[in-house]
Amino acid sequence: MASANKIDVALLADEDIPTCFQIVSKSFGHDAAFVDIYFPNHDTPSGQAQGSQRLAAWKRRSENSTFLKAVLRAGPGDQERVIGLAIWTYMKEAPPADLAKFEDVEEVWPDKGDREYMTRLWREYVVPRSKAINDSQGKGAYVLELLAVHPDYQRLGAGTALVKWGTKAADEKGVAAVVEATQIGRHLYERCGLRTEIEEMVFDVGEEFVGRRKLQLTFLKWEPKS
Repeated sequence: MASANKIDVALLADEDIPTCFQIVSKSFGHDAAFVDIYFPNHDTPSGQAQGSQRLAAWKRRSENSTFLKAVLRAGPGDQERVIGLAIWTYMKEAPPADLAKFEDVEEVWPDKGDREYMTRLWREYVVPRSKAINDSQGKGAYVLELLAVHPDYQRLGAGTALVKWGTKAADEKGVAAVVEATQIGRHLYERCGLRTEIEEMVFDVGEEFVGRRKLQLTFLKWEPKS
């Protein structure tokens, strides 16, 4: 029974990354336009291999990012199953607006049109979080960069536990926490106490991309508790 289950949040180990990327793919499916373009072919073996490699590289290079897993303990002997992932980054400086500064854009997006589209999307995507960081008077902010829970294990509290890890960390530093949310994820963040700052984020990517799938993201913010 769900009531007998226990959800723990722990640091993500390198060997957990392939499982967690599969969770990302299954959690979002093809319902989130940003995930589809940021992680090309994420539901294929080659796309999952590439996505896992990118997460591993991210984990190695970003000392201010905390990679977390939600672990379900259930059944005889509290058997463990990884059911969720979150990446929280404490940023004291605005992130690079140039995607090529931290991604191999030609390898990840070999199609020139896809590459240009993703580059422009990223430039717009980081504007609200950059403003939050720049307005923090040097304190910085916690940014929830990715959160996913396996669809077979949702509504057990894993998402809430992963969000609250970050809001607690933000409170301890006396800084805000922010997230760019899909319409589905938004409800979780609101239940956890984040408030909408931007109802619908703007992505001005140029007329040549007007036929592309539209992104629907909401920017939410947690104010630290004194």
